[in-house]
Amino acid sequence: MLDQIRKGQRWLTALFVGAIGVVFVFFIGLGGPLEENQPSGNAVVELGEIRLDVADFQRTRAQQEARLRAGLGDQFDPKTSRDFIDSQTLSSMIESAILADAARDLGLAVSRQEIKDSIISEPSLRDENGRFDREAFQGWVEWNFGSERAFLNTMRMDLLRAKMVRLLLSQAQVSDAEAREAARYGLEQIRIAYVALDLNQLPGESGISDEEVQAYLDAHETALRADYDERIDSFARPEQARVRQIFFELARDADEETAAAVRERAEQARGRIEAGEEFAALAEELSDDPGAKGTGGDLGLITRGQSIPELAEAAFSLEVGQVSDPVQSFKGLHLILVEERIEEQTTPFEEAGLELARDAAEAKAALEAARAQSEELASAIRGGASLEDAARELELSIDRTGLFARRSDGFVPGLGGSQDLVTTAFALSLDAASSPQIFEVGNRLVLVQLLEREEPEASELEDRIAGERDRMLDAERSRILRDWIENRRSALQEANRLLVNASLVIRQG
Repeated sequence: MLDQIRKGQRWLTALFVGAIGVVFVFFIGLGGPLEENQPSGNAVVELGEIRLDVADFQRTRAQQEARLRAGLGDQFDPKTSRDFIDSQTLSSMIESAILADAARDLGLAVSRQEIKDSIISEPSLRDENGRFDREAFQGWVEWNFGSERAFLNTMRMDLLRAKMVRLLLSQAQVSDAEAREAARYGLEQIRIAYVALDLNQLPGESGISDEEVQAYLDAHETALRADYDERIDSFARPEQARVRQIFFELARDADEETAAAVRERAEQARGRIEAGEEFAALAEELSDDPGAKGTGGDLGLITRGQSIPELAEAAFSLEVGQVSDPVQSFKGLHLILVEERIEEQTTPFEEAGLELARDAAEAKAALEAARAQSEELASAIRGGASLEDAARELELSIDRTGLFARRSDGFVPGLGGSQDLVTTAFALSLDAASSPQIFEVGNRLVLVQLLEREEPEASELEDRIAGERDRMLDAERSRILRDWIENRRSALQEANRLLVNASLVIRQG
C-alpha cells in the first residue's frame, strides 16, 4: 500500500506471520465458523461497518505472495506455499479489521486530506518530472480495486489501522538501565568447574558380580522376558560359515595375458588340493593375501552381508569340506574352503536372560550410584564446602571450561545444552561460587562451581547498548501487539461481532 501506511507495516507483518497458528485455532478449534455467525454474501471478514470480501482477499493475497516470492527468490514454490499464503492472508485481514474497528471505537478518524496526502506522496504515482500522475493513479486504482470508492474505503481502513498500531507501539518503553543490563548480560563471560556423573556408567572399576546378576534375574524375570520379546530380533544370529581362502591378486584392468596367467595359478593350486595337499599349507605358500601367512588363509566366521559378495555367495553354496572353483571378485581370484557351517538361530531367553539382567542391573546400580554421589556433593556444598573440595574428598573427577558467554540454546562447552544450568552458573558469585543444585544434562547429573567472571569492557558495553535497546523495543512492541490483538479478538468472538467465512477462501485438501 502507500508509504504512510507502510510505517506500521513491519510490525503487522511480523505479527501476522506469528499469528497464523491462532487463526487455525480460531477456525479448526471451534470446528469452523458457525453457520449462523458467518457474514452474509461474499464477505470473508465482517466487523461492525468493516466488510472485507473475496476481492479484498485476492488483492491482499497477491501482495503477500509477492513479498514471499521476493524474499525466497528461486526457492519460492507456489504450490507448497499455497496454504501458508492463504492462512497468512486471512490472518492479515482479520487483524486489520480488528485494529481499524478499535481505532474507530477510540474516536480516531481519517480525513480526506490525510488520504489525499498519502496518495500524492506515493513515489510510484508520480511522473518523470515528479508531479502526481492522475491518469496513472486512476489506472492503478481501477486495476487493483475496481473503483475509486473501494480504494478510498481500503485506504481509510488501512490508515485507521496504522494509527492504532502507532498508538499501541507508543506504549513500548525500554529504559537506559534495562538496555545496559541486557547488553552486559549478553557480553559477560564465566568459567566454571563441574562434576558430571554418568547415569549409565558404574563409577571406577566397580562392577556387578555374577551372584548379583542372577539375583536380579530371579527378581525381575517377567520384565526381562518382556524386554527380550520386544528385542527378539537383536538376539537372532544369521547363518555363518567358517572359511579359508587362497587369494590371487588380479587387477580389473589387467590384460588378457596377465589374467590367463593368474587363472592358471589358481587352477594349479586347486589341482594340488584335489591331489591331497593341505589347503592351509598351500594358502601360506601361494596366497597373495599377506594375512594368510601364519593363518593358513583363515577368514574366520563370515555372514552374507559382512564379506565380499562373490566370496559370500560361493561360501554359502558349498558343502562343508568342499573347495570352490576360482571365484572372481573386484580384487582378484579366490579359492574358498568351507570348514564349518552354523545355521541361523535365535539365542533363547535361557541364554540371553543373564545378559539382559546384567545390563539392567548395571544400569540400575549406575543410576543409584550417580544419584547418591550427587546428593553427597550437594550436601557438602550446603555444609559450606566448595564443589572442588567436595569432589576431591569423594575422589571424583572435576572438569573445567574455558570462558563462555550465554547462548540461546544454553550450550556449555564440554557438557551440552542446559538453560537452567547456565542461568544458575551466571547467577553465582565468587563469594558463593558453588551451587548445591543438581542438573540433569543428557545422561549425566551435573553440579557446578563458578571459577571466574569476566565483565565486558566499558567501550564494548557502550557499543552494544543501542543495539540491545532496539532489540528489546522490537520484542516489547511485538508482545504488546500480539497480546492486544489476541485479547481483542477473543472479546469480539465472544460477543459474536467478528464474523469470518474462511470456507470462501481457504481451499480444502
